[in-house]
Formats: sequence, C-alpha cells, structure tokens
Amino acid sequence: MTLPGDLAVGALRRPTARDAPHPIRVATTLVSRTVLGSMLGLLVWAHVPVMALGWTAGVVQSGSMRPALVPGDVVVYQPPPPDHAPAVGRIVLTQDPTRPGRLLTHRVHQVLPDNHLITKGDANPTPDSTPVRPSELQGVARLRVPWIGLPVQLWRAGQPVPEAIVLCGLAVLLALAALPLRGPSRQTQGLRLPEGV
Repeated sequence: MTLPGDLAVGALRRPTARDAPHPIRVATTLVSRTVLGSMLGLLVWAHVPVMALGWTAGVVQSGSMRPALVPGDVVVYQPPPPDHAPAVGRIVLTQDPTRPGRLLTHRVHQVLPDNHLITKGDANPTPDSTPVRPSELQGVARLRVPWIGLPVQLWRAGQPVPEAIVLCGLAVLLALAALPLRGPSRQTQGLRLPEGV
C-alpha cells in the first residue's frame, strides 16, 4: 500500500538517467546556439567601427577580389587620408569611374604622379582601364568580416532561391537554439498529489 507521504517523497527523488535529455538534442542545441552567437558577434564587430568611429561598411557583391574578398563579406573602410594617396597594395572603396553611381572595391595597383589611382581586382588579369581621381576615393579597407553579409548580397543579386535557402537555414538554427536542454522530468509529469498532502 502506498501512502500519500510516499508520493511526495517520490516526487523529490533525484532524476534518473531516463530523465536526461538525448545527447543529439543537447548537441544540436549547443551547436546552433554557438553558430548564432558567432554570427551575432560578427554583426557587432562589423557595426562597432561604423557607429563609434564613423567609418563605412559595405557588402562585397562580386568575385573580382577573390581570394582576399568573396561575395557576402562585409568590409569596413576608414575614411581616406586627405593629404596623400593610399599605398600600393591597399584595398580601397571608390566610385566606379566606368559605371556612375556604383561603388568599386579593388586594390591599388599604381599611384600616378597626380595622385590618380590605377586599381585592379585580385582575380582580374589586367588593371582597370580608367584611373580613379582622388575625389572619387571613398575609403581604405581596414576590416573584413567574412560571410555575414551573404543574405544582403543574394538579395541585391536577385537570387531568390539561394536567399530562401539561407533564410530557411537561419530559421532552423533559431528553432534549434530555442529548444530547452532539459525537458520536464518524467517522474513529475502527470503527478498529482492527493488532497490534504
């Protein structure tokens, strides 16, 4: 015969191994939380110089700077030096001299005597044909944050299927990260103490 007091004591017993969450559930939850935490850290890292120092950030759209920069990378640019041209080998953000209204991220290939710049993409076989005037220089690259701008790059490129895949992946990560590591104990599920206890 089981007394009401025995039920109360049984509810306070230590959980057994059967109450522990499944290892796969623990692993997927921890991995998803780690990935989301890393992504959040990268977002913060990309925005701190912009907000604190007034620098500029942009998302790489093309592969002309591979392997140094790939589409989806965020590059943070310091304002250009007012008194001299950036050194050869520096990555700069300029107005595209061949396509008005667009920006170009390329490496300084040569500095001309009048401080005009000849730029070149690392993946391009030849330098850009049109020199960049000093007034068209927008910034000098100081920081690369990898892959964090991929959703923006896919949206701007008009690629809905890869963008949908990336967004679905983010949704799955959020769902997995929201799972609690430990569910309710099996011993306490449906346990109802008798009246008067």
